[in-house]
Amino acid sequence: MIYLRKINISDFNYLKYIENSDEFNQFSLNKTKYSDSELKNFLFESLLPVSKTKQIRFVICKESNDKRLGFVDLFNINFRKSTAGVSIIIDDSLNRCRGYGKLTLKKLIEYNTKALGINKFHCLIRKKNKASIKCFESVGFFKSLNRRKNNFFSYNFLMNNLCT
Repeated sequence: MIYLRKINISDFNYLKYIENSDEFNQFSLNKTKYSDSELKNFLFESLLPVSKTKQIRFVICKESNDKRLGFVDLFNINFRKSTAGVSIIIDDSLNRCRGYGKLTLKKLIEYNTKALGINKFHCLIRKKNKASIKCFESVGFFKSLNRRKNNFFSYNFLMNNLCT
């Protein structure tokens, strides 16, 4: 149904659209518009080893036609503590609530526990983003009651939680 691939230079226009879209920024802590040079720098940095950048971005693609559906990111990777932040965006509203986010998170967790040894994940989700909350909870993320930031809930995932 979907596959994940690392972002590359050919994704520049898509990256620019996602990162600078007001529609998507409403769900983000980051409200910054990025310049072309900042986005190109990000793409070039994505070619560096994750051990150096402490982040990795995957493009979510539909298997049937290779169409880009969105991005999933790991950031603030801490190999010593085996932790990483997770964010996900499905760009087209017609592709939301169809299981792509759940599949993406399952693939991301499986890949990162095997390839990178990361087994604890965390994310912040805007309280009004019910679809995202449902998606993350469906794979075992749980709300952390002690960490709230403005209009966001903090969620955690520990590898011993089973993905259903």
